[in-house]
Amino acid sequence: MKLNKNKTAFGRHETFPLRYGWLTKGVEVIGKQKGIFQEREHETAMTELGLGRNMVNALHYWLHVTGLATFVGGDGSVSPLGKALLGKEGDPYLEDEATLWIVHWLIASNAEWATGFFWFFNHYSAPRFRDKDALQALEDFVAQELGLKRAHTTLKSDISTLLRMYSPVASRGGEEHLDSPLASLQLVNIDEGYGYNSLRTSRPFLPTVAMHFALQQRFAEHAGKHQNAKEAAIPVRDLLYGGSGWAAPGAIFRLNEDGLMTCLHQMMEDYPRMYELRDTAGVNQLYRLTPPQRPETVLANYYQHYKGEAA
Repeated sequence: MKLNKNKTAFGRHETFPLRYGWLTKGVEVIGKQKGIFQEREHETAMTELGLGRNMVNALHYWLHVTGLATFVGGDGSVSPLGKALLGKEGDPYLEDEATLWIVHWLIASNAEWATGFFWFFNHYSAPRFRDKDALQALEDFVAQELGLKRAHTTLKSDISTLLRMYSPVASRGGEEHLDSPLASLQLVNIDEGYGYNSLRTSRPFLPTVAMHFALQQRFAEHAGKHQNAKEAAIPVRDLLYGGSGWAAPGAIFRLNEDGLMTCLHQMMEDYPRMYELRDTAGVNQLYRLTPPQRPETVLANYYQHYKGEAA
């Protein structure tokens, strides 16, 4: 999703990082009672989910950010993406690490509903930083690049929540953030004696389906009115660093250049005749050779194969 200064959201998570089981619980309860996240149903939601009021609001937000559920007039429905990812044919218990990488992509690429998270993974390039450094950089970005005014406390809550959600050590610092699933990806770590680090590395164990999923979404959005054309291309540099407000898989997955290229080559082996790298007029570009797949189709094909191998 492309960054648009007229469509931003900060601090909507009630300061609660995403927890293990939350998304699956949310998908399950919406499937049974579509209006459970309406204000008048909060007591029921608290009982069904075993969560406090503010946590219910946070779960509502994370379901919305990830696109696993859609909400119209207060009523929720599980999206095709939600069914494919966390339904009985998907990975409801988050047993496959690829599922976490895909959830991470869904959050960090959502410039409209998780603007602070989008900024951190797509724009903030400091490999080592303190929380106050990241906060200052976010405040500068919001004021200077977006031309917006947002409360210091709101932006501070985004940085604090992000660090607790992604930092493995920080997530064990207290009961309230004991079990954040995205901490296991090690995209943010404690840097002893300094603060935090979020380093671009090769990440050889990044599941290629996560890159494939991200690229299918990226191509569909980037291509715009030409998305149904047989071929489309994105410069590799844009995939690594982003461009014109688009989410960059290389940045979101914290890949260095070698890591991105290795992942792309492995992905082309795993998904033959779907992509091709070409040097066009001196610009290295990734072409897609087929129309983009729907996200739920990517997931359905992957989990069918994954569960077949596990059987």
